[in-house]
Amino acid sequence: MPPNVTIFLDGLKPDSLQHMPFLASLPYQGRMKTLLGYSIACHASMYTGVFPDQHLLWFVWKFAPESSPHRWLRLFPFPVLIDHMPARYFLTKTARLFYHPKGYFGLPFIVHLPVKFWSRLDLAEKKFWSEPDYLDTAPSVFDCLRNADVDFEIVGMIQKAARTSDAVDAHQFGDLKPWTYLFIGDVDGLSHQFTQDSPQTISELIRFDQIIERKISELRKKCPDLRILAFSDHGHINVKRKVDIYEHFEHHHDNLNRYFHIIDANFLRLWFEKSAEEERCREILNDLDGGFVLDDGLSQRYHVSMPDNRYGDLIYYMDAPAMFSKTIWGWSRSIRSMHGYAPDHAGMDGFIASNLPFDTTKSTELVDVLPSVLSALDLPIPEGLDGKAIWT
Repeated sequence: MPPNVTIFLDGLKPDSLQHMPFLASLPYQGRMKTLLGYSIACHASMYTGVFPDQHLLWFVWKFAPESSPHRWLRLFPFPVLIDHMPARYFLTKTARLFYHPKGYFGLPFIVHLPVKFWSRLDLAEKKFWSEPDYLDTAPSVFDCLRNADVDFEIVGMIQKAARTSDAVDAHQFGDLKPWTYLFIGDVDGLSHQFTQDSPQTISELIRFDQIIERKISELRKKCPDLRILAFSDHGHINVKRKVDIYEHFEHHHDNLNRYFHIIDANFLRLWFEKSAEEERCREILNDLDGGFVLDDGLSQRYHVSMPDNRYGDLIYYMDAPAMFSKTIWGWSRSIRSMHGYAPDHAGMDGFIASNLPFDTTKSTELVDVLPSVLSALDLPIPEGLDGKAIWT
């Protein structure tokens, strides 16, 4: 069986292959259908072959007060006295001394959320993608290979690394493994900062393509008959409008901070103690242009229907090309391009390319990655997956 190499480029949209002649030279090219969500949902689906409604990862933060890393804050009788940015930073640094999650995002700094709500939140992802038993809900591709005693090598997939392309570029291969995974995460950050069509990003795309070509050349010297699969998890859409949702609530003579909420770029998630609170928030959000509340039908359509309210009692989705200006992550001032929009948008598509034949007229989905990798390695595909091998 020839060895396989899989190449992942975070956030690369299909149109950007015009700047990457090596990847564009792969004979089979198609589009990758993304998910309604961000990287945490995308990576879980592409590594497990199931949708978020099965693996249960959708957002970074979830409602889970019993396991919150900030539950010790309940000891403070007057949290309003420590509710300012320097104190929030200090509280996060303190929590990091005792809480060491291994997930990709670590323990993030909470920016826009009153401290009184922090103790209700926990991280949804507790392990790094390649760790054994990454998820309790489904085995990952890394678990499947370990269980089958298939050796593999991961290059560039480093937690919180800003320039994973440098790690790929500097890597020296030893003995060729049955599966090699090259991970370049830089495209997403560049796109957020400059847009993917900017000269700054394009020059880097050219460099990434050259790195990949060199690495494939090195591997082909060890085995000319190399099977190649390259893909991305989503595209990017340039942001044209930023909405201050706090100002919108103030315009309606209300204060968003009196409700337990999280803002994730283009999602507003709320939890309620009384039905009157939900009615009030729905009334205010109905007067907000550019988005809508996710109902049960849409949640099922996009495979994000959850068994409980861990990600919100009410979830408002802001559609492209808009996003919220103030989020749990910060002020979004430097963000010029975004993802996380509905997969119906063509601009949200990622790409997929290979030197193995597949039906390029059909959209591939992220859940197809795991079964396709296993199939290319002549390994059995687990039962109960949402995805399927793409090879013809």
